[in-house]
Amino acid sequence: MFQAFTKKLFLVFIFSVSSALIAEDYQPGKHYQILSEPIATRDPKKIEVIEFFWFGCGHCYSLENQLNSWEKKLLEDVDFWRSPITWNEMAKTHAKLFYAAEFFKNPAIIRETFLSIHANQRMMTSDKELQPFFASFGIAEDQYQSLFNSFAMQNKIRRADTFGLKYEIRGVPAFIVNGKYRVSASRQVGTSELLDVVDYLINLERK
Repeated sequence: MFQAFTKKLFLVFIFSVSSALIAEDYQPGKHYQILSEPIATRDPKKIEVIEFFWFGCGHCYSLENQLNSWEKKLLEDVDFWRSPITWNEMAKTHAKLFYAAEFFKNPAIIRETFLSIHANQRMMTSDKELQPFFASFGIAEDQYQSLFNSFAMQNKIRRADTFGLKYEIRGVPAFIVNGKYRVSASRQVGTSELLDVVDYLINLERK
């Protein structure tokens, strides 16, 4: 029994050391980029993490479950929020779906939008697709239309435009950590490893 316990303890130690070595291998310019100028965060008392994403992005869809699990484990010193990209009219409509989820306080809209696009092959840009989609959440057509065309929504889209330009987002998924670092998928960093790099940078900011 003692030998089994010792073996288990040794394996935990090896895993911990290996994880530390992997983390120490993350290098600026290779696994993440240092922004040329630090950008002020919305809450200077916390470590800010922003995810830039698009509902039509296959990698964003693949990351979604991992991201949800990761978010639930975040400590109170991390301020995590999301910003949809708005590069074209389709992306702007998809961004409105994200903001609708916030407005109606229904995160299931986010999950179902991803599924509608990637599992059910619906582009989610026409009223023919959007009307039954929102109806499934008990939201009438005049409700979402009013929201989509509101001044408040226009402001959110303009802000998303500004964020994308300010942080020089050219591909998604991408993360900005504490207004200092940008993490995006590359040859060195696969989609499944993005959050490991983000965690590394969060810990770096805690020091």
